[in-house]
Amino acid sequence: MPPGAAPTEGGLPPLEDVESVRAGIRERLAKVRATFAVMSGKGGVGKSAVAVNLALALAQRGARVGLLDADLNGPSVAKMLGLRGQPVRVGASGLLPAPGPLELRVQSMDFFLQGTEPLAFDGATGEHAPLRSVMEEMALADLLGGTLWGELEFLVIDLAPGADRLPSFCRLYSELAGALAVTIPTEVSLLAVERSIRRAHEARIPMLGLIENMGTAVCGACGRESSLFREAPVERMARELDVPVLARIPFDPALAAAADAGRPFVNHPGRPSQAARTFAELATRVAELLAPPVEASA
Repeated sequence: MPPGAAPTEGGLPPLEDVESVRAGIRERLAKVRATFAVMSGKGGVGKSAVAVNLALALAQRGARVGLLDADLNGPSVAKMLGLRGQPVRVGASGLLPAPGPLELRVQSMDFFLQGTEPLAFDGATGEHAPLRSVMEEMALADLLGGTLWGELEFLVIDLAPGADRLPSFCRLYSELAGALAVTIPTEVSLLAVERSIRRAHEARIPMLGLIENMGTAVCGACGRESSLFREAPVERMARELDVPVLARIPFDPALAAAADAGRPFVNHPGRPSQAARTFAELATRVAELLAPPVEASA
């Protein structure tokens, strides 16, 4: 792992240490063609399920894909992929990602915790609370820049919820290719997501698109699709923010069951569901958006 930046008395690492950490991350990700983030303004919208199944759908297309669970305090990617309890792997010059389904390369704070042990950046009694954000950023830098990702087409970053998470990540790694925002079609969720997207615009971070999740539900018995919420105007917000709606993923009981069982959903044998087909279509759109520019012929 690259050395973390030690906090000064004021709580912030020296500038030269921060630049060294950033340089180390850039060097480590030099063989990753495109790194993009999956974010949300609030929890409970299925962001991690979208990140996991989008990563798997990209891998299904034949791409080499990595997945970083950047939610340090509430990691769930390992559970969804059936990787909980994996030992921390260390190579000669850094951490080794855990091998996941479809040759996915996975890294998560979950691998460093025992059982349901929580992180306590601020100390047992909150004595380190003023340093919490700095320590979280340093830990994320170590996970991102300390992992031997190797050659990848895509590295998917599953961010923790919150409007500040994307700009904070870009302070560590400014070469992000873009971000996807996940929402459910409710006014409360759209309000939080709009703030996150506007914050991304302010930081000049490219927004690839908006994903509506769980707007409808698929009946496990008959396969019929019906509205799950009173629809809020996702398209209107997308137009106002100039962000395209890339996909509408229905809630599917099989998707939730697969996540709980640690079994991949998109490549589960049997007849593909509407949700699985939507993930495949989303992966195609994302791959097209992040395709390398075609070189002009001489």
